[in-house]
Amino acid sequence: MKWTYDSIPDLKGKVIIVTGSNSGIGFHKARYFAKNNALVVMGVRSLERGKTAADKIISEFPNAKIDILQLDLNDSVSIKSFSTEFHKKYKQLDVLVNNAGIMTTPYNSTKDGFESQIGVNHFGHFLLTSLLFDVLKKTKSSRIVNTASIAHRFGSLDKESFMYQEGKKYNKSKAYAQSKLANLLFTYKLASLVEENNLDILVTASHPGISQTDLGRHIRGSFFMNFGMWVIGFARQSGEKGSLPGLRASTDKSVLNKDYYGPRGLYNTKGYPNLQKAKKKAHSKELQDLLWDESLRLTKATYDFI
Repeated sequence: MKWTYDSIPDLKGKVIIVTGSNSGIGFHKARYFAKNNALVVMGVRSLERGKTAADKIISEFPNAKIDILQLDLNDSVSIKSFSTEFHKKYKQLDVLVNNAGIMTTPYNSTKDGFESQIGVNHFGHFLLTSLLFDVLKKTKSSRIVNTASIAHRFGSLDKESFMYQEGKKYNKSKAYAQSKLANLLFTYKLASLVEENNLDILVTASHPGISQTDLGRHIRGSFFMNFGMWVIGFARQSGEKGSLPGLRASTDKSVLNKDYYGPRGLYNTKGYPNLQKAKKKAHSKELQDLLWDESLRLTKATYDFI
């Protein structure tokens, strides 16, 4: 049975955060949440681009409820400011969609000294989730949806690479794959802790397959080239279609803790969403614990499970 845009239930009364929602897959997630009556909080680096994106949604759905808050996952100060503003405005958070990300970028650092890909894709969302965790706990049947990638299959975890070191040998494809493996390790570790403490939160993940967005503008020379340009050309789907797995993980009433959704067709690169199997290393308790402990130490985040 196909899970499509028409499968999204009425979301009236729901508050949903989507990070990186001014373009690409995040934009379409925000668009469909708004279409189905959720109040969508768009976490965006540029308020100007966020307003342009919100105006597009409102022009299509005049009754859309959208709030735009600045969020730069490259900077812990911005992440904390976003959390403060959200807490001032809202007493509930039904779905936190950790969507924003960067891909195969040149070697660089975040403002907190992390290698940029794992810094934005994992550590930024790790800190953000911790800061919003109190609201998620208070909201009935809330969800956290992390955005992974089929690239996690190529990933390995090396804690020595987490911090930026000038002159260090760097492979942008491996760094991206590591960050996407980290997204799943974080998902499964947090989901286990939620279960152990009997919290009314689902922690899930999704991946968009290979979707046509601006995310891949640095892709030249990466492992995707070796994986085969024919796959990119023939397996690619639209950014809108790529949003479906995340929309399902966020809204489908049959979703369970630790579920992972992605396209079901052609090596999971495109198609309608269904349950996926992450690589064995994503389920490694040793790697989950290592990443969790390092993430707490490096971001100084705290999670209160009581």
